[in-house]
Amino acid sequence: MPIALSLITDEVSPVLADGLAMAAEEGLSQVDVRSIGGVNFMSIEPAAQRAAAREIRDAGLAVNTLATPLLKWPAPGFAADDMGDQFGFDTAGRSPQQLYEDAFRCAEILGARNLRIFSLLRHDGFRLAELDGDYDALLRLAERHDITLHIENEPVCNLLSVDDLVAAMHRWRHPRLRALLDIPNAWRIARPGEADVDAIAPFVDQMHFKDWSEAKGGRVAVGDGDIPFSVLLGPIYEAARTRVVTFVVETHMPHDAVEATRRSVRALQRLAAAGPA
Repeated sequence: MPIALSLITDEVSPVLADGLAMAAEEGLSQVDVRSIGGVNFMSIEPAAQRAAAREIRDAGLAVNTLATPLLKWPAPGFAADDMGDQFGFDTAGRSPQQLYEDAFRCAEILGARNLRIFSLLRHDGFRLAELDGDYDALLRLAERHDITLHIENEPVCNLLSVDDLVAAMHRWRHPRLRALLDIPNAWRIARPGEADVDAIAPFVDQMHFKDWSEAKGGRVAVGDGDIPFSVLLGPIYEAARTRVVTFVVETHMPHDAVEATRRSVRALQRLAAAGPA
């Protein structure tokens, strides 16, 4: 099955070299980039961006996805109660359109063919139509730059469940718009079953992985928690018979970053090799 693996470098350490070293040690050929030195990649100086791209190439690694903060901000006219983790992002006075163009410029510096996006910070009365203008603008840029957009379901944003992702995929049926499925993000809201994953699987090329333990009351390394990945991933394994699906480690465990990421990579290697339960 064509399942690829990646990790977000800042899950290992704010130091880029640490994330690259772990990826190489664990036999990965690619990484995802979000922040470096505690600053979002879109907020560091262009010279530092180019230097980071060289460092990644020199390590023999490619960049799978630039994990941008695009649309992880309040909708016009609304205030957000919870901004979530911004990973060192600062708009620096840039308009949304300028930020969109900057994201594609950054992706090209890194050689990334994928951009992670969001769905505006959650507010009452949200309707999918509110995203039409932004997604249309992003899709025009995606076509121009030959890049694919991946919407992540995120608890502080308007698309937070698997059902939300399914609805978005049916509204915007575009070959450059895909679902970035994060089962753990959805787990504490409405625990998805295999039928839910089956409904979104046709639209998924990438997934984020962490785990959750009720007993410990928080996130744990993949395989150490309650989420039955081997059961839920059945439809994803089927999808991977015909296209590459990338499993990305995103543990969100800064108190145990190195070991939690390492254990999660190895758990994903086992999941990728084992196939359905």
